[in-house]
Amino acid sequence: PPWRSRNVLTIDDFNKLPKSTTVPSVYIQEFCCHRQKFERYGTVFTDGSKFGNHVGSAVVFNHIVISRTLNKHCSVFTSEIFAIYTALRAIRLLSQKKWIIYTDSQSCIEAILNASRQSHPLVLSTVKLYFKLQDRNFDILFCWIPGHVGITGNDEADAAAKAASSNVETFVPFQDMDQVLKQTILIKWQHTWDLELNNKLHSIQPSIAGFQPNNLNRRMSVKLARLRLGHTYFTHKHLLYADPAPSCSSCSTIISVRYILCECPKYRVLRRKYFGKAYPDLRDILGEPYNANVFSFVHDITFIHSI
Repeated sequence: PPWRSRNVLTIDDFNKLPKSTTVPSVYIQEFCCHRQKFERYGTVFTDGSKFGNHVGSAVVFNHIVISRTLNKHCSVFTSEIFAIYTALRAIRLLSQKKWIIYTDSQSCIEAILNASRQSHPLVLSTVKLYFKLQDRNFDILFCWIPGHVGITGNDEADAAAKAASSNVETFVPFQDMDQVLKQTILIKWQHTWDLELNNKLHSIQPSIAGFQPNNLNRRMSVKLARLRLGHTYFTHKHLLYADPAPSCSSCSTIISVRYILCECPKYRVLRRKYFGKAYPDLRDILGEPYNANVFSFVHDITFIHSI
């Protein structure tokens, strides 16, 4: 690959000034000094924007604006790198050879500098075009500048990206589409799970977000999972032998995990001790996060070996 044997040229004049402690006037003064040093280079400002369903990308050449509206599923990073790629495509048509491309996206510059086969497709396209332009004796530098500090070209690019409303680009990089598909699947999965009102697990875990039992060995993790599912050896072994379901010797109620942990009157004193209530909610015991005292409780009632 070309990026392994060649270098992308960058300028880091502004990285030494932390944005959190640097006032805009200092950046503007520093930019003026920077431009004096690189006065032979043309300026190109790039920016990308995403808010709601709008994704825009813009390039500014000496107050001439090129803007594009991207697919609503594209990420902010895609809008930023697309602007840089658009800048290079415009530069290749010009006779001037020396250019500095300014961006307020550190992540884009880092992605370009560290391009690999696994990189974002627009990063690869940008790097390939950059080296093609180098072969044609173009001298192009990338420079990070802080956003929203009053640097005119950057502010123009920012405004143009936010206002972009024409020349719609329909492509969506697979990285962005992957996130969209994952989110769509999660939403549909959650909707399906919301309908499972009779599912024992649903009552303690209404969200499809994963459950992580921290600091438990496999044996105890299995016991916790069985309690959460409401399926234990004691409460369900009758199904294996075609026997009647187990019932409470005190009140003849069919025994379930919920009944043992939350309802059986003979365990109310122990429940106060371990859960703070005589009749706690099952979700408070087995939900996220689960109450670690559940193991002490089931041990004291000699239920732990029957889970």
